[in-house]
Amino acid sequence: MDELPTCPGCHIAIRPTDYFCFNCGKNLHVVPPGTTPVDQIKLYAGSILLAPMGIFWGLKYLRENDDKAKIVGVIAMILSGVTFIIATQYTVAFINSLNSQVGQQLQGIEGF
Repeated sequence: MDELPTCPGCHIAIRPTDYFCFNCGKNLHVVPPGTTPVDQIKLYAGSILLAPMGIFWGLKYLRENDDKAKIVGVIAMILSGVTFIIATQYTVAFINSLNSQVGQQLQGIEGF
């Protein structure tokens, strides 16, 4: 008698043709993230343009067993971190500049 495979999440017997576990809903046919140059360019561009999301995408790559995928994940996380720091510095500088301009205008109005 052939024994049915079990779900890696809840260990309930599943059919080999199932895509999701009927008990816990776990995806049984997970596709690993791509490490081709095109996939890397997309990931790095997304990590720069959508800085906080690159951290979560990088974590997805870090969970893989492949060393190349882990390196891609670390680079995506670093790009996101650097972009976030730069964006924060520019935002603080803009707010300080705006605050000083408003302060100068208020002083001009008070002196009138």
